[in-house]
Amino acid sequence: MILGWHFRHAAAMISLSQASRVSCRAQSSWRWGWALLLAPLLACAPGEPSEDSPEPAARVERALPGGGWSVLMASGGAPIRSITRRSDGLLIGGASTGHGITVWASRDNGASWYVHGSVASNPSVEFGDVTMRAIPGTRTIFCAFREYAGGQWRVTVARSDNDGDGWVYDSTVVGPTTYFVGAPFLFQRANGDLQVYYDSELLAAQRGYPGHQWIAMQGRQGTTGAWTAYGTVAVSWDKRAGALNREGMPTVVQLGGDRLMVVVEGVEPFTTGGARANVINAVQSWDGGKTWDESLRRTVYQSRIDPGSGRRYNAYVPYAIRVGNGPVGVAFCTDEDKAGPPDASNAPVDQRNCHVGYVSTTTNFETWSGASPVWTATSRNYTPGLFERALNDVIVVIDGLGTHRVLRR
Repeated sequence: MILGWHFRHAAAMISLSQASRVSCRAQSSWRWGWALLLAPLLACAPGEPSEDSPEPAARVERALPGGGWSVLMASGGAPIRSITRRSDGLLIGGASTGHGITVWASRDNGASWYVHGSVASNPSVEFGDVTMRAIPGTRTIFCAFREYAGGQWRVTVARSDNDGDGWVYDSTVVGPTTYFVGAPFLFQRANGDLQVYYDSELLAAQRGYPGHQWIAMQGRQGTTGAWTAYGTVAVSWDKRAGALNREGMPTVVQLGGDRLMVVVEGVEPFTTGGARANVINAVQSWDGGKTWDESLRRTVYQSRIDPGSGRRYNAYVPYAIRVGNGPVGVAFCTDEDKAGPPDASNAPVDQRNCHVGYVSTTTNFETWSGASPVWTATSRNYTPGLFERALNDVIVVIDGLGTHRVLRR
């Protein structure tokens, strides 16, 4: 989020972690410098692959298995937020190093990770918000990310046709623009169309809401060609008079056929105790993302109000998946366990108090459970990312701001 809501300020980008640093001060031109590192994988037996087909087999919700979260990897390198599965069963994901994007891979289903080359490297460009998606039945993997250079932003896509061993430039989705665009999420519709959802101050300004940030969607017919098959879709926002919309960090899940849900981070549309806290929202589509049903806009989670300050605690950077072809599960950061007043929603990430929580849908994908803890042992955390390794076998990777940890439920 920008303009004082959440950490991504358009005037001064905050350091996210030792593994992912971004600065808005890059003044260089748009000159590509792809570093295509084609490191071969060692032969190994893949973990149990989970079919990542566009259409889930089940369309109803079931209860999550009981039990809490156990630690698979206590510390070390790992992808940030996004994981996908290669055609040979290995897991793969990416992480920004500031002026580059490192590829991480796992031979043991996420219990440990090793560096597997690079998507891009350019000292003139700041990279961030890396996400990957493998196309089922192929060796193609797409990687989308945010770029900042020369005072302008854009969302770019790279492509690998050999399971992430090497990468080439694929396309630019949006930009360059002086308005913030970023945090892309790649999604493949049931008909095979590839879509990208992203934060857009640009779209909000173009439609008469400067200072707001919306979720935009653009898509392809199939997986190739221009990102123009859907135009530029504005995902639902709060249309009440005077409401502030600062939505970002989208993740998308398929509820069955063309019924989709997008889960996003936002801010309170109206102040509580004189401030706007981060909250988590969701909305649904019945037609594969072409339009969004305002009647199904929900607050997924908002933290409690601090009685001392009258301000609400924060809930932010959500990540949503379907679990066991059943409920939607969402992992997120929150400061509601801290003593004293809430953190400011624009505080630097490494100065915010953060435990990781989890909520899930309960009925017809329209109501949500209360929160349960995922990780509370440390208070400097960021960007949890969920991945289902096999049916009901879920892991979460958490950025520990200098290290990473992986937990299993």
